[in-house]
Amino acid sequence: MSIRLAAMASTLFLVTGALLVGDALHGSVVTAQYSVTSPAAVLRAVVGVVCIALGYRLKTPPSEYAAVPSAKSGSSSSESEDDGAPGPTEFDPEMSPLSDEEFERLDADDE
Repeated sequence: MSIRLAAMASTLFLVTGALLVGDALHGSVVTAQYSVTSPAAVLRAVVGVVCIALGYRLKTPPSEYAAVPSAKSGSSSSESEDDGAPGPTEFDPEMSPLSDEEFERLDADDE
């Protein structure tokens, strides 16, 4: 199982478990649709706790997840550097809604 798939499955189980436990508490305590010990509340709570336990079991440390190279790394990253398109951190004035005069005014305000 890849690190990304494990991280996604962990998040899925954690969210599902939290929703199930929350639904059991909401239905039994808040709205009193059924009692706390009814099979509906107990089943939702137990399945929710099992999902939360699975989510914590599959949890991936952020350092491992961040260390995985992206799909764009490798040969395609060297190609993207050669085409002259600005990277995600570079400013592209053609994509800006401001005119040249507005840029000059903003630069003067910054100084």
